[in-house]
Amino acid sequence: MTRRSRIFTTLLLSLPLATSLLCAAPHASAQTSASFTVPFAFSANNQNVPAGSYNLRRESSCMLSLENVKTGKSQFLMVRPDDSGQAIETQGRLVFQRYGTHIYLTQVWSPGTSRHSELVVQPKVEQDLAKRIPQAGSSFEVALK
Repeated sequence: MTRRSRIFTTLLLSLPLATSLLCAAPHASAQTSASFTVPFAFSANNQNVPAGSYNLRRESSCMLSLENVKTGKSQFLMVRPDDSGQAIETQGRLVFQRYGTHIYLTQVWSPGTSRHSELVVQPKVEQDLAKRIPQAGSSFEVALK
């Protein structure tokens, strides 16, 4: 591996951590958490997530953690915050997009706020399908507890 490729790899691996640290400072007091159960496997930020029960926690305005209740394994999701100005969500919800047999988490609506977050990393398959067929997928939601 060349020196340039090692530096590039190190930068790519450090980017999510640096982003979460930078985003954490202004919104450290705005942490919220919720739980949910999904009966299907899905993808979030190019990470495979098996069916099961999860705790979702806002780490910062641009980082969520997703913890599997059964295994304790956590995954971090990079998100882009969006305050839509819509009515306040009383329960919160997750929005999924389905393309064929693949299901992708696309949005997280926080309970008790009008704020929602869109996942930053969009899978290549989803991008390709969206370009070819604008309405190719179907959208559905799961309520947060």
